[in-house]
Order: sequence, then C-alpha cells, then structure tokens
Amino acid sequence: MKAYIFITIFLLLLTGCSTTVTPSVTEYKIALESIESTSNSKGCKEKSLKIAQAFSSNTLMSLQMSYVQGKEKVYAYTQAQWKNSPNQIITTETLKSIRDSKLFKTTQNPKSRASSDLILEINIEDFMQYYTQDLKDSSSHVELSFALVDTKTNDIVTSNTFEAEKMVDSLDALGGVKGLNLALEDVLVQLISYMNKECK
Repeated sequence: MKAYIFITIFLLLLTGCSTTVTPSVTEYKIALESIESTSNSKGCKEKSLKIAQAFSSNTLMSLQMSYVQGKEKVYAYTQAQWKNSPNQIITTETLKSIRDSKLFKTTQNPKSRASSDLILEINIEDFMQYYTQDLKDSSSHVELSFALVDTKTNDIVTSNTFEAEKMVDSLDALGGVKGLNLALEDVLVQLISYMNKECK
C-alpha cells in the first residue's frame, strides 16, 4: 500500500515538472485609414488594371515579425507575429487604395482570371522596424518599387520607387506596427498621386 502511494506521488510530481507554459503570441495587422485621393484624371478611366502579388524576400512572406538593431543585426520578436504576411498585406492595401481612387475602369486582385490592359508589379524593398544600437530610439521604414506593365506588349509604361520613415511611439512590436501603418499609408498616397499625373 505504501509503495502504491509512493509511486502515485512520484508520478504526479513527474507530470507536474514536465508541464511547460507557452507564452501567448500576439498577432498584429496593418489597418490603413481610407486614403482620400479620388482621381479626376481621365487617361486611365477606360483601362483595366490587375495588381500582381508583391515580390519580396522570404522573410516578408512569413508571419514572423523581425526588427533590425543598428545596421546589421536582425532579430525576431518571440511573442509577436503578423496576422497576414507583409507581402499579402501590401498587395491587399495597394489594391484597396487604387480601387478607391477610381483611377481605372476596374482594379482586379492577383487571383482574378479576367484579362486586363495593365498589370501593376510591386517589389518590397523594405518593410521593417529599426532600433538604434543603444535601443533608445526606433523607427519604421517602408520602401516599395512599382512598375506598370502593358499586358499586350509586356513593356513597362512607367515605374517609380517611393519610401517613408516614421518614428515609433513605443519601443516594442506595437510601436513598430503603428509606424509601419503610417509609413505604408504615406507610400500609397505618393503612389496614387504619381499615377494620377501619369494618367492625365
């Protein structure tokens, strides 16, 4: 009987020692305000546009959230991740912004089977939170390159690169996300303004 009790207590203690508590991971997403940039240009009103899936490095195609300290060291947040990968976020937000601007007759998503007159290619040059070496300051930087391609000739109609940098309010993942949100919004405003001029 004593042996049975001893074995039971031993197994309970062993089970308790092997139990680990995994810290919860917070998911973050980009949520842009509606960009007020309705176009009066008529040069593209009769053309259809398809937004291609944004090109990016492998790190921006995953849910992992990273940051840079100084100029060389890249680290991953352990308790924070993206709800959707950055390349998906940027593709979706670019689509929404151009569709809302009414620059084109139609604006289609990458998976659309419909043919289009033009394709907008997006290359993500940078989408990252940066810390100074002493970790006292942080900023979020977004840099995107765009190329408008004629689907009949495969020629580039126009191309440009836009960037924005915003200082963060708090030195953590949330601060970085807020900064990236503002920086992406700034870049898309620049894109719409540029496309507006090109479509005249």
